[in-house]
Amino acid sequence: MSESFDIVVVGSGAAGLSAALAARAGGASVLVLEASDKFGGTTAMSGGVAWVPNHHLMGDVGASDSREQALTYLESLSLGKTDRALLETYVDEGPGVIRFIADETPLALHALKFPDYHPEFPGGNFGRSLMPDVFDARTLGDQRPRLRTSPHFPVPISLLDMERAGADGVLSDMDAILPTEQLMDRMANDMVASGTALAAGLLKAAIDKGVELRSGVRARGLIVENGGVTGLTVEQGGDTVRIGTRRGVILASGGFERNAALVNDFIRGPLEAPVGATTNQGDGLLMAMEAGAAIGNMSEAWWIPVMQIPGEEYEGTPFFRLATNERAMPGAIMVNRAGKRFVNEAHNYNDIGRAFHSFDPVKFDFENLPAWMILHQPRLDRSAWLTRFPSDPIPNWLISAPTISELAAKIDVDADALEATVARFNGFAEQGVDPDFHRGESAYDLFHGDSACEGAKQTLGPIDQPPFYAMRVYSGTLGTKGGPKTNARAEVLNVRGGVIPGLYAAGNAMAGITGMAYPGAGGTLGPALVFGHIAGRNAATSGNRF
Repeated sequence: MSESFDIVVVGSGAAGLSAALAARAGGASVLVLEASDKFGGTTAMSGGVAWVPNHHLMGDVGASDSREQALTYLESLSLGKTDRALLETYVDEGPGVIRFIADETPLALHALKFPDYHPEFPGGNFGRSLMPDVFDARTLGDQRPRLRTSPHFPVPISLLDMERAGADGVLSDMDAILPTEQLMDRMANDMVASGTALAAGLLKAAIDKGVELRSGVRARGLIVENGGVTGLTVEQGGDTVRIGTRRGVILASGGFERNAALVNDFIRGPLEAPVGATTNQGDGLLMAMEAGAAIGNMSEAWWIPVMQIPGEEYEGTPFFRLATNERAMPGAIMVNRAGKRFVNEAHNYNDIGRAFHSFDPVKFDFENLPAWMILHQPRLDRSAWLTRFPSDPIPNWLISAPTISELAAKIDVDADALEATVARFNGFAEQGVDPDFHRGESAYDLFHGDSACEGAKQTLGPIDQPPFYAMRVYSGTLGTKGGPKTNARAEVLNVRGGVIPGLYAAGNAMAGITGMAYPGAGGTLGPALVFGHIAGRNAATSGNRF
């Protein structure tokens, strides 16, 4: 080996940095490898929210929790596809990991009032989601240029700011969330928010704790000797280099949504638009499979409806924008190519994303794609739509028409069907009830709606004032959630159920512990932080075995 460390971590998102910090706390020497030239992975591009039950900050928003309540909720979403032992580990270890982050990093964490994604299910709650306050990126010193920034959340305003301001989905006046002077001060002082803040704070802690960080280094293969992982081969500066490990390799390299071949082989439904880091090529998955790892949850992903402003790109790939408030505010619906509604538009994005996979056995096709958002002028007058604010001109990327029939012709949807759909929905909006898809019945449905309205009308509003508009909706994903199976120690299992010595996995590089479910805001970052920590701690205490 050209060099050796106690532990090598592959990936620098939440899972990787959490693992590195836990390993350093255990006295191990740690190297973190990042394939791109930027640290932070998809975490740095995200909203920065982590869903962790029963954490110590829940009381700040008037919430309480228990082990039993959290497990009841998680199992209500399991559909028999989860491992009880891993769920118990997550619930039991999560609070301690949040305390560790609060104590051992410069991040200031805060609970959110955000409801779970199925708050009416047994054990459902609010306050389990938490996120960091804005973070001073200047503290990263010479590593600052290597921090990934977010095209989804480019301005240092977060969901935490919105809650503090009492704001909702009506993003018509940014000053109502954060005064312009304060926003400009944040930008001038290089304060970052959301997922960029989370990644920056973890990265700063790693620097302070003596973790070695290398970017532009892509892991390519595991070195297996005497039945255990003793190192890995990497591509670095055009060369292939061998790096040894005394205690183990931790795979935290994200999912495989950017690898078209793996997506084609494993993902259960159409995936049109990945929105995470472009380096999520499944490197960890491939290395684990080569080492004989068992794999699980491979057909699942963190689904989300997305939209695209023509011509936008990110790192040389088409850029898709997350559709959240756009779906939940009154005055908008989503229809399929037949001009019919097919889902509760205000529900959580992961479960809405599954609706795109409905298959028509006669036509032998996915009946809900392409999909379209349909809206009217008052919707645009009231609040933001992607990058367009109410005072802005109507952009040319919104398809417009004076009537629903003419709009249908422009998007190649049956006019009679679309007119009937809009008329039916308008009747529901007037009554404040949606018997077709139950929009507005869940507390979650109302969270991104218009609080100036009452009850279900916070999300139910007619589409009856021209001009009318349409925008294409794509089946997107925040990341895949399949990978090598692990035990409660985050050790990777082989195809016979035994442990592969010296190999660990966490985050989207492991088989997701929640199965097909997305329990609440931060349902991907929560397990990443917790199982990253577990992997780092256990690897550090494993002893020098090789």
